[in-house]
Amino acid sequence: MGATNLLSGVEELTTERLRRHAVEHPDRLAAAFLDDDLEIRQSWSFGELDRRARSMAAFLQRHGAPGERVLLAFPTCLDFLAAFYGCLLAGMPAVPTSLPLAHGKDRRLELIVIDSGAKLVLTTSKHVELLQRRLAEGEASATPIIAIDDLADESAVWRDIPRAAGELAFLQYTSGSTRAPAGVMVSHGNVAANLMALHEGSGSSPASVCVSWLPLFHDMGLVAGALAPTWAGCPVYLMSPASFVQSPLRWPRAISRYRGTIGGGPNFAYQACVEAARAQGVAGLDLSSWTIAWNGAEPVRASTIDDFAKTFAPAGFRAETLTPAFGLAEATLLVTGKRGQVPPLVRAVDEAALRSDNVVFCDAEDARGKRLVSSGETALGVDVRIVDPETLVEAPPSQVGEIWVGGASVGQGYWNKPEESAATFGARTAAGEGPFMRTGDLGFLTDGRLFVTGRRKDLIVIRGVNYYPQDLEQTIEASHPALQPASCAVFGVEEGDAVRLVAVQELRRSAWRSVDAAEVFMAMRREVAREHQLALHRIVLLKSFGLPKTSSGKVQRAACRAALEDGTLAALHEWRSTMQVAPIDFTGEPLTQPGVLERQLVDWLQRECGVENISWKTPLMDLGIDSLKGVELGNALSAAFKHSFPVTLMIEHPTVEALARLIREEALGMKPAEPEPEPPPPIAWEGASLEQEIDLLDDAALDALLEGSIDAVLKMDRRS
Repeated sequence: MGATNLLSGVEELTTERLRRHAVEHPDRLAAAFLDDDLEIRQSWSFGELDRRARSMAAFLQRHGAPGERVLLAFPTCLDFLAAFYGCLLAGMPAVPTSLPLAHGKDRRLELIVIDSGAKLVLTTSKHVELLQRRLAEGEASATPIIAIDDLADESAVWRDIPRAAGELAFLQYTSGSTRAPAGVMVSHGNVAANLMALHEGSGSSPASVCVSWLPLFHDMGLVAGALAPTWAGCPVYLMSPASFVQSPLRWPRAISRYRGTIGGGPNFAYQACVEAARAQGVAGLDLSSWTIAWNGAEPVRASTIDDFAKTFAPAGFRAETLTPAFGLAEATLLVTGKRGQVPPLVRAVDEAALRSDNVVFCDAEDARGKRLVSSGETALGVDVRIVDPETLVEAPPSQVGEIWVGGASVGQGYWNKPEESAATFGARTAAGEGPFMRTGDLGFLTDGRLFVTGRRKDLIVIRGVNYYPQDLEQTIEASHPALQPASCAVFGVEEGDAVRLVAVQELRRSAWRSVDAAEVFMAMRREVAREHQLALHRIVLLKSFGLPKTSSGKVQRAACRAALEDGTLAALHEWRSTMQVAPIDFTGEPLTQPGVLERQLVDWLQRECGVENISWKTPLMDLGIDSLKGVELGNALSAAFKHSFPVTLMIEHPTVEALARLIREEALGMKPAEPEPEPPPPIAWEGASLEQEIDLLDDAALDALLEGSIDAVLKMDRRS
């Protein structure tokens, strides 16, 4: 069955749902705002929220025409809810956005006002001056800015005009993690369909209690954090995002205090709670009421799932509460999510096969395995397909493809971007099924469960092999204790015919002044070489909060790369690889003397690899030598000694000590001074015809052979 955007299954719109709760349960708590001490600063019942929304709608009906956009620039507060529902009731599409920065360059507000054509900006009296200052000199300078907390109650004069499911409800501007922000057109039917899916998937009810710190202008904070509780008829306790960032344990403490049952956020939020709990403990927390802890908006890491469940188990948290999900603004929000009170599904796949877009499951203990967390089953009314992005043919379960989404939750396109809308929202398979929305994300389906592997545009292709940046980022973040978790961006830059790896990483605040940068660089390069057989070309270390991220905390790799290129990243420390292997001359001292060759090899490798403190027994792979670099170094040694060493030199002789022994025996004609050690285990190939076999290989086959050999060496190293 093809995808559809028909809204026939939507029985009640969001505004109608709010009005019904207000009539049937006017005194029931709808929303409360918590201060930094987790005290209730303000609270509204469903009756009060409905009254304020009707008052806002009446004001808008007097000052604008149906269909005109209204920009909402609020901090997290209850006034935002009144403004948002007021826009929906008035038939004037809301445009939620973040408050601009008080200092520095920030044109996002102005650009969204211009792009959306908003006729009015709503905010609180505290922020009017800031918004006026930000819009004063641009094209949007004449746009009126209204503080809604100064308005009189007009609820009695509100005119009830029924809304249609196909009418535009709001514009959700995307975070822009891989491209410029664009306004997703979300209809009344779209949001109602997605709230129905959230309601069905989470099992929410009037007895549920939601706790959210997510920004309300973001799709996750708006739809799951604010609108979903109102749809279910249950209360939501809102916190400032800054309150969470300053002290992540405030979130679980609020859940404990107010007996929260539903709450979630991106993966980094769970990792931040783990880090804070390790330092402060979990004493006094009771998380036994928490039943849905959804995790989405960025890759869900198996290590974070494990760490969170283990860390907070003493506080009554259950592993089955963790609910990985997949969603995006173009689908209103939810696409897939875990169902039922079962632990998250984690499967190991062969990482080498995954690089070729093949899915091969293996044991979790297998050194080849990469652990992936399932994002759950397809949500109510949603159709998910895995499609080859080039041929448009649906991919089999054993193949990675682009995730395509159809159904009543899928938005109507991008505001004022017809060509981009057609390309993203109007996709059809080779068999003619559709339309589907192309997510740009890669993944696969198995047994009806979705596994997300990465973003198509973020893939790094090196010598024909696919690498997912989040895998490299996770390795880097864990390589040294001075590095800030969830704060790394890895991307490829083209230099000539080669792709070079660049890593930009934040330091923990405690390490800004005391860090040994050379030690950190070495650790990062060593672990990337060990785990991925790749060499980093450039490393940039930043202070905390120096990395470009979206409002939900997702790393903006494209923005990071652009900032690095134009020099606007505030780098604390930087390292670059020379990459080019210079000619070498070992004729200065008699190499037959004990230790001289080893010392000269150490000096040469330290210069070439940009590292220090190499010992005779240091594994060469720890120096960030990938297969190509290993061949280049081997060729340089062949030229220096006028001897043809094998292209696998660095692999088969993986230390300075082993290299020196080979050079003495083969190039200098010296007999071994000590008995030969037992031969190492076979690594990637066997037999006397090795050189002949290598001669017959083309470049791609040689790269694959070298990669497999390095992987075998690293497995030996892990076992030891």
